[in-house]
Amino acid sequence: MSITQQSPTSSFAREESKPVITSRPLSPEQINQYHQDGFIIIPKFFDPEEIAPLQKLLAEDPELKGSWTQRNTNKQGDNFKVSVWTELGNTLLGVIPRIARMVDAVEALLGDKCYHWHSKIVKVQPGNSGLAWHQDYDYWYQDGCLFPQLLTCTIAISSASKENGCLRVVKKSHLLGRVNHVIVKEKGNQNIPESPRLEKILEKLEVVYCEIAPGDVIFFHANTFHGSGSNSSDGSRLLMHCSYNAVDNEPFLKKGQDHHRYRPLIKLPDSIIKEGSYDSGFQQHDFHPTETDNSLGKGVFFREAWASSNSNG
Repeated sequence: MSITQQSPTSSFAREESKPVITSRPLSPEQINQYHQDGFIIIPKFFDPEEIAPLQKLLAEDPELKGSWTQRNTNKQGDNFKVSVWTELGNTLLGVIPRIARMVDAVEALLGDKCYHWHSKIVKVQPGNSGLAWHQDYDYWYQDGCLFPQLLTCTIAISSASKENGCLRVVKKSHLLGRVNHVIVKEKGNQNIPESPRLEKILEKLEVVYCEIAPGDVIFFHANTFHGSGSNSSDGSRLLMHCSYNAVDNEPFLKKGQDHHRYRPLIKLPDSIIKEGSYDSGFQQHDFHPTETDNSLGKGVFFREAWASSNSNG
């Protein structure tokens, strides 16, 4: 039986008397650290046996059913590919964002009930020149979310180091609020914070390089400045981003936001991956359409408003 997030019942549907909860909740110290710093790194959040199936699937189908979107294709040195989805079905990729360990951690950090915003697999190939500093809430503000009550959990599928361009964050930058972003052609038309303000921020606050191993995760606030360095190694860096929104923060904008509407999450037991209770392979997974300047798809990366501003100058 399919265990999609819309299904009212399934073989894993929780009984009212026995809610699905994680056996590995975040500690009060971890929650406090997240609120102080705007992020937290948790080693071994996923066990090797839980990451191995994902590594195997990506090795067997490196093209992900042709679902990759190439980021900033007009930017020299860009070898950054991403595949996005919102629908959570009975595939491995549909199960991971609904594991109780994930959902309970997100709700503890948000202080509110959450729902799935979207998730991504990212492949940072050798020679990639890196991703500029930015805040996710600048994008999600444009999507119609009134509050920065969103966060992302980054799961390491392969090892991340300075050499291969690991995620880097600016500690305590979430306390700045949403900073105005502008389009910079020299950065491949990436939407990044205004240069003078960004320079001062980087002078005052600490940059943390998130060097992590497979199974480690990073939870970071929607207003936390983050980016990545260049991949100077000879291998690709693989990661998964799972983003969540607070239930009360559903976007008020209607156009183009059907995939970001609130839908209740059906939590699944922490043991579901080890038990193999999911469909193997990506064949049944519902990825977003690929995105280009001429075909915006869901508009996660290529946006009509940005395209208009680019054409005007």
